[in-house]
Amino acid sequence: MEEFRNNNQNNQNNEEYEPYDSWGTIETAVNVGSAAKPAFGTAGRGYTEVFYGEGVEDRQYLLTIIGCLFWGFLVNLLMCVTLGKSLAQSSDGSFLALVVPLQIVSCFMNAFSKKAITKFIAYNMLVVPMGLEIAFVVGVMTAVGLMDAVLMALIGTLIIGAVMFAMAYFKPEVFLSLGRTLLVVTIAAIPAALLIAIFAPAAYITMDIVFTLIFALWLGFDISRAMAQPKSVANAITSAFDVYYDLAYIFLRLLLLMAKNSSKR
Repeated sequence: MEEFRNNNQNNQNNEEYEPYDSWGTIETAVNVGSAAKPAFGTAGRGYTEVFYGEGVEDRQYLLTIIGCLFWGFLVNLLMCVTLGKSLAQSSDGSFLALVVPLQIVSCFMNAFSKKAITKFIAYNMLVVPMGLEIAFVVGVMTAVGLMDAVLMALIGTLIIGAVMFAMAYFKPEVFLSLGRTLLVVTIAAIPAALLIAIFAPAAYITMDIVFTLIFALWLGFDISRAMAQPKSVANAITSAFDVYYDLAYIFLRLLLLMAKNSSKR
């Protein structure tokens, strides 16, 4: 009996679930865009304890996550400063059609790779296209005098991030139990968003709010999972990948909300 229990425990520890696969795009002239994440882990836990790479100390694990996030948002900031204006002036946004495939490829690379270097390459393959989206939207909004809306979206993202971090820190079990629920809600929201975009575009602001709330919950889930999973460099990069995408997507959605709200005045 003891041997059976040990074997069963080993099988559970070795069982791998696909890390999340998510992608999204920002709406420009038309209301299009979607994002999806599959659920994680076994029933009742909502996350997976897949261990990639050698274990590291908690401090190194945390610094790796923070370093990756800092790098990603620094690249995005530089892209906004150097490319935002030119993208807004010289492009109609058609380049965004190439952004989504790059995001999908980066998500698959991150999901199926077990090496930290490959995951970091995948992370940068996500950061660059997301940066192009952000730079384009920020450039357009700045050109039409909506810089205040950009700042408000940034402040809103920081507030959401801080609140979700605090909630995930004190109540991680709440978020870790939401993985499959969030999956179902996100999948259901995608066709709803497409239908509203086609038949009732004026009401699409509701979907912006819905997706913002959904990804705020995903952010809490990903932060909780980052704290709960085994500590390794590869897992740290995956955690940074998750959290970065959540924050970037929330920022883009808030930008849309601010832009639409300003246009109604």
